Amino acid sequence: MGGARVFPKGRDLDATARTLGPWLAARLGADEATLDSFNYPRGAGISNETILFHARTAGRNERYVLRVAPRPEYQMFLEPRFRMQYDLLTTLRRLGTVRVPEPLWYCEDTSLLGQEFFLMRRSYGRVPVSIPVYNATGWLTEATPAQRRTLWESAMRQFAAIHRVPPSEVEFVGGDGLSGQLDYWSAFASWALGDSIPPLVRRLLDWLRDHRPSREEPGLAWGDARIGNMMFDDDYHVVAVMDWEQAALCDPMADLGWWLMFDEIHSVYSEVPRLDGLGSRAETLDAWQELTGRKVTDLHWHEVFACVKTGLLGLHTRRSMIFDGADRSAAPSAFLQRACHLLDLAVPEEI
Repeated sequence: MGGARVFPKGRDLDATARTLGPWLAARLGADEATLDSFNYPRGAGISNETILFHARTAGRNERYVLRVAPRPEYQMFLEPRFRMQYDLLTTLRRLGTVRVPEPLWYCEDTSLLGQEFFLMRRSYGRVPVSIPVYNATGWLTEATPAQRRTLWESAMRQFAAIHRVPPSEVEFVGGDGLSGQLDYWSAFASWALGDSIPPLVRRLLDWLRDHRPSREEPGLAWGDARIGNMMFDDDYHVVAVMDWEQAALCDPMADLGWWLMFDEIHSVYSEVPRLDGLGSRAETLDAWQELTGRKVTDLHWHEVFACVKTGLLGLHTRRSMIFDGADRSAAPSAFLQRACHLLDLAVPEEI
């Protein structure tokens, strides 16, 4: 298998508080800072280490989010691009059109926590979590259809706002368009899976190369574009768009394909109906075109690509959690099943 295992939540939080306290106090201009209430947020991703904590100084009482870069032996992505995430948050806050958490400080000194890290001001709200799926249980099922409609419309406005960001403002993000994205994910497959890339994945990657769109309209793509990476206030409006690890400069159609894929995975493939009030596929397409001023093009290709990317991440996660020598075969994930369905391919029993 590949050399990188998925990040484990095993940090000594008491030691982290002792180390981080003097560093934070210096940035706040305080003599000392008392840090406590350290915890890992429920449903947090595994590509970066995310820790919530409370800090008190004379005259100040704040809650922060600590993001720590993954160690090389525990990384989700081939190129974590940790500093890029901080710089992108900073730029989006400056532009003011996309609501993102407020980044505060970046630290390159790895002697403190073992890796580079940054702090953000904590945002408050609720997130439609994927496990268990938000269409089946949780706070969104208790909302009225009108409230869910407000949430969906707010989500679509923020989704579209990302794709209206001028590429010239975020050139540092990189990505090299769809060709660069295909190269990256092919390299990811080799890095994460080594010589055990399933034949189905090789076939899907070949199809994507052979059918890559001939034209694309560059823009900022969020990467992990889904409603589960948005936080909402009590009035069902977006307060924060989160998780920018996969951001890239490429056609934002990549995001639309990803968004629609997760919408279907969390309804049809989860065998639960989409909640009344959340936009349908057709409504999503119409809203996106109206709000971005872009046209939907090559959607089928982008949906297949989204399935392949997510399928690869799932394979990396699953195989990195299995001891060497154990049987790693399993049924294809829902994402790879959907890719097969989109291309009228037979779904293998295992990969």
